[in-house]
Amino acid sequence: MSRDSAMKQEFFHIDENSRKKVVRQDRTDVEPRSCFIDFNGKQLEVLNISSFGCAVLVSPEEFTELKNWFDKNNHVEANVLYKDIQTQHVALRWARAVEHTKSVTGEMIVGFEVLGEPLKIERIKALEVSAQVINDQTKYAMDLGMLPAEFKTFVYEMKDWLEKLKNRIDALEANSPVDNWKEAQDYRMTIADTVSEYLGQVIPAKYSDVPRLVKNFTPEQMKWATQFAREQVGHLVYGAPFANRAYFKPRGYAGDYEMMNHLYRDELVGKTLFDQCMHKYFIDEPAGVAVKNRGQYLFEKITQLFNATSPTQPLKVLSVASGPAMEQQIFLQNSKPFHGRNVEFTCLDQDEESLKHAQRQLHSVERFVKSGFKFKFNNMAIRNVIAGGCPEQDYDLIYSAGLFDYFTEPVAQMAANKMLASVKPGGVVVIGNFSKDNPSVPFMELVLDWHLIYRSEEDLLRIFKGLGSKIWVEKEPLGVNLFVCIQK
Repeated sequence: MSRDSAMKQEFFHIDENSRKKVVRQDRTDVEPRSCFIDFNGKQLEVLNISSFGCAVLVSPEEFTELKNWFDKNNHVEANVLYKDIQTQHVALRWARAVEHTKSVTGEMIVGFEVLGEPLKIERIKALEVSAQVINDQTKYAMDLGMLPAEFKTFVYEMKDWLEKLKNRIDALEANSPVDNWKEAQDYRMTIADTVSEYLGQVIPAKYSDVPRLVKNFTPEQMKWATQFAREQVGHLVYGAPFANRAYFKPRGYAGDYEMMNHLYRDELVGKTLFDQCMHKYFIDEPAGVAVKNRGQYLFEKITQLFNATSPTQPLKVLSVASGPAMEQQIFLQNSKPFHGRNVEFTCLDQDEESLKHAQRQLHSVERFVKSGFKFKFNNMAIRNVIAGGCPEQDYDLIYSAGLFDYFTEPVAQMAANKMLASVKPGGVVVIGNFSKDNPSVPFMELVLDWHLIYRSEEDLLRIFKGLGSKIWVEKEPLGVNLFVCIQK
């Protein structure tokens, strides 16, 4: 730096007479009608505040009087109030005034500079957040008061029961073997198997009473009942990876491909032993077992198609909302009698990540079995399938395992029509739908936020009546998952 530059730096100063006095840009907005400046018998609402000043709202009538007063006085002694609580006594000096751009009554914004002690912003913030806590807590108590005591008692007892169980499982985890990994895994798996079986006996029995408890709830009561149950019990449940994905829906929906993989892999996962026990319960409960049975059922349907078709006849199979395509993986691993046949499997899903996963898995299996089958993967929005139909025609078999659980009757009918139009004469459409007999419904809906449209065998036959040349309903061994079969 040159000597002249240094001199300029040294003698640089601010002309106080020409400096514009403005409210600093580090100001913080204040909740409307909560903070006021009180002086000379007036209370002016504070819009925003900083350590060095504040901006207040002034009516046209008050502005003239205020301006005249400050033309004669350098500053004013004032109290800073937050909801009638005095936070500070300060000296304020007029800084500037501008019109409120959004006011329709000509209100002005006046900026004041604080003299001496800075404004205590943190105290105002503390009062503001304290008031919010009190308001939230008051509202929570009012909302809770909407719920019958019997329902609240049920939730509190369930929370207490799970917490006691967690404490006991945590104590068992502390005594897990540490010198031998295999022994430690066997120890944990044995406990998880035993406890999950116990959970499977207790939880459904407890939650079977939920429909009765909420039967006469208004929509508003149901809203708060759901929130209350999840607040009380959720932290004890969402540590289980399966429950966590169901509730938080990282792919945007419950039942994503990774949730299906949890069911099929049957692994010991979760951060703690208690989480692992809960996870094992979820994948072993009737709804979870039914999904695993669904994969086996669809594998058998594909095998039946192959057995009923001449080896020289080409085959086309389409899975709509294919997920991990586990049934195709199972078939490929057991397909040796059919190797070399002209077969094309297509997976269609609107979740690209799900398709990529299915592609990796099927190609990995095919690398070893060398069946010669062709596999196609179509990333297509389900609404486009409903509106425009399947990507190709002349399929021998089209199936959708879990998609129709979310469809209303009109949408289900439209989708089934489009699928049926894409199979060749004699081809079959298979549509899966969870049964009304699913015992897991209360827990799935109340705690996991997992809502399906459940249907009976009679519902399915009624909804799809008149489609195809033949229609019938099948089910997996538990009867929790139904399948309506429509032949063209």
